[in-house]
Amino acid sequence: MTHLQNELIKPIAVFDAGIGSYSIVELLKKEFPGQDLIYLADRNQFPYGQKTKSELKEVIKATVQFLEQWEPSVIIIASNAPTITVLDDVKSDFKTEVIGVYPPIKEAVEKSTSKQIGILGAQSLIVSEELDTYIQRELSDGDAYKFDASSLVELVETSTFISDKYHTLITVKKFIDHIIEEHEDIDVFTLSSTHLPWLYSYFKELYPHIMFINPAHTIIEKVRQKTSKGNGIIKSLVTTNDNYRIEDFETMLEQLNIQLELEEISIK
Repeated sequence: MTHLQNELIKPIAVFDAGIGSYSIVELLKKEFPGQDLIYLADRNQFPYGQKTKSELKEVIKATVQFLEQWEPSVIIIASNAPTITVLDDVKSDFKTEVIGVYPPIKEAVEKSTSKQIGILGAQSLIVSEELDTYIQRELSDGDAYKFDASSLVELVETSTFISDKYHTLITVKKFIDHIIEEHEDIDVFTLSSTHLPWLYSYFKELYPHIMFINPAHTIIEKVRQKTSKGNGIIKSLVTTNDNYRIEDFETMLEQLNIQLELEEISIK
C-alpha cells in the first residue's frame, strides 16, 4: 500500500459529476467528524444526466474501480440518475459495496396533503424505464409526475447560482411556474439530483408553501455501520476538461466558502 493510500483509514468515498456530491460529504463530515472521506468531483464526465445507459455503465465502472485503490469501506454514487438506471446492473462487478441516492417518493407522498408530488431530476433519470418501475414500486397512493430539471442542474455546475443570482431566480421561477400551471395540486417536490439542493434557498424564497425534499439525508443511516475512527481527512479529487477547468472549480468552492485542497486526476 502506498503512502497516498495509507494516510486514509477505511475511508468512505463519495462521487458524482461535480459539486452536487459535496452536499453529502458535508453531511458525513458533520455526523461522523473523525471519518476519513474521499470526495471525487468527476467534472470531466459532467453531466451524468445526459448520458446513455451504456455510457453511464462505463463511467461508473471506471470511477468505482479507480476509487477502490484506497480500499474504501463503502462507495457512494451521489447521483440519482446512475443509481436508478445502472447501479443494480454493475454493483456485483466490484469488491467494495456501492450504494446510491434514490428519489424519496414514499417520504414525499407521506408529507403531501394533496398526494400529488413532483420528481425533479436530470434527463437520463427522468426518461428512464427504471425510474418508472421504481415509482410503481414505491408509490402506493397519489400521483408522481416527472420533470427534467437539467437546466437547473446546469445553473449549479456552471456556478451561475452564485455569480448571477437574479438570472438563477428568474430561471427557477419560470421552470417551477410552468409545472404549477399544469399541476397546481403538487405540494411536494423531490430534489432528485444532488445538484438541486444547492438551489434550495431559491425554491423556498419563491415557493414557501411547497416542500422540497433533499434525499441526501437517507445516506447517513445507510453508511452508519461502515464508519470508522480516522483523522477526519477529506481527500478531494477532481477531473477536468477544457469546459470544466480546475481553476473554475476552485473559484466556485471559494465562493461557497468551502476549503478543500484539490488534486487534479484523470480516470482511464
